[in-house]
Amino acid sequence: MEATIRIVHLLAAAVWLGGTVALVFAGVPAIRTLEGEARGRAMRELGRRWRPWGWGSMGVLVLSGLWLADRHGALNREALLHTDFGRVVLAKSLLVAVLIGGALLHDFVLGPRLAREIRAGRPQRTRPRLVAVGWTNFALTVTVPVLGGVLVSMLQ
Repeated sequence: MEATIRIVHLLAAAVWLGGTVALVFAGVPAIRTLEGEARGRAMRELGRRWRPWGWGSMGVLVLSGLWLADRHGALNREALLHTDFGRVVLAKSLLVAVLIGGALLHDFVLGPRLAREIRAGRPQRTRPRLVAVGWTNFALTVTVPVLGGVLVSMLQ
């Protein structure tokens, strides 16, 4: 059972990380070449199609990660604070929480706000915050699996 959960966890991480890399370095730059309503429509469609995959994989990651951490005795206060394994689990969990908060902010607050500013022809004041949150999320998206690798190495 544990091997199956680990595989599911890794596959969900591959979807999240791979999808994020594809969006950041292929999808969004390609859409930036468009102008006006075509650009907005393409960005909305990209987000609409990615969200079920991205958020679905994040849900699987959280659930399988909690199961794996519990399986290795890391989900109690004593282990989280007083073992190396527990401290890495705690750090990873905190970064995942920040990542989820940042993704929610990006997808459901700042992204729609910027779209409204663009449609209304107003100055794009939201863009710098959206970009900063996006790059922070990207950095976390790369960092969290690295911590997962550290955790696996600690089990050896």
